[in-house]
Amino acid sequence: YGDKIHNQLKRLGGSYDWDRSVFTMDEKLSNAVTETFCRLQDEGVIYRATRLINWCVRLNTALSNLEVENKELTGSTLITVPGYEEKVEFGVLTSFGYPIENSDEKIIVATTRPETMLGDTA
Repeated sequence: YGDKIHNQLKRLGGSYDWDRSVFTMDEKLSNAVTETFCRLQDEGVIYRATRLINWCVRLNTALSNLEVENKELTGSTLITVPGYEEKVEFGVLTSFGYPIENSDEKIIVATTRPETMLGDTA
């Protein structure tokens, strides 16, 4: 997405030193990013928690809470979704376990989109 971001900034009139631009996960910055996140976690500034991630399968990215219309469901509900001919089922949480190599243990994952489990990697 780097090129898209750069092109948007250029069209908006940004006059940056484009030859020195980098992204946080570029190889030359990756160690610094990892170090910073570890320090921030040790200091309690950031933390890991259980929370909902708004993932868009069409855009292949996470969405901000501001970009999502929340709808409370009491269980399995069929909803009309733009781009789909048939209604889509929402409100069902499916759990499954990924076996840990060389162990009898499993990592349990819960999702509302079990069809994506075959694409999961860890």
